[in-house]
Amino acid sequence: MSDNNFLQLESDFRANYNAYAQGLDTKNWDLVRSCFADEIYIDYGFISAPTGAPEVPRRADDWLMQLQMAINGFDITRHTITNHRLTVDGESLSCTAYLIADHIIFPDPEVHIIGPENIATVVGEYKNNYKKVDGLWKISKSALDVHWSSGNIELFDQAVAKAMSQ
Repeated sequence: MSDNNFLQLESDFRANYNAYAQGLDTKNWDLVRSCFADEIYIDYGFISAPTGAPEVPRRADDWLMQLQMAINGFDITRHTITNHRLTVDGESLSCTAYLIADHIIFPDPEVHIIGPENIATVVGEYKNNYKKVDGLWKISKSALDVHWSSGNIELFDQAVAKAMSQ
């Protein structure tokens, strides 16, 4: 693979991660969906376990509904995805990147001041495999290895309950 092709792939994959993070943080679900192939494999550990085994393919639309349940109940999220590392192994193309994601529920929606009880942070590493769909690189397999979490992790349950009541 030429250096130019490698750099273009790296740029395309970085743009995919950025669109994914932007879509989550703005709750632009069409943008999030555009990052995935129609059939995907998901392994986010305890986060995705209730939705199916990682070795079983699922419809991206079904996974999108799970993401919405996890994110819509938060007042704000900030997904920072950095240090992208591209791997080319024969026909397999993947990109690994670090994640730091803050998830916030404001105690008063009018005043954007939080304490430690109002934020949950997840730190980990994504590994996405890609395939070309209609000329664009899409995630066909995504794994998230959560390294640690901090803050009020119970906010995830509160966010799901809030999303379900909306």
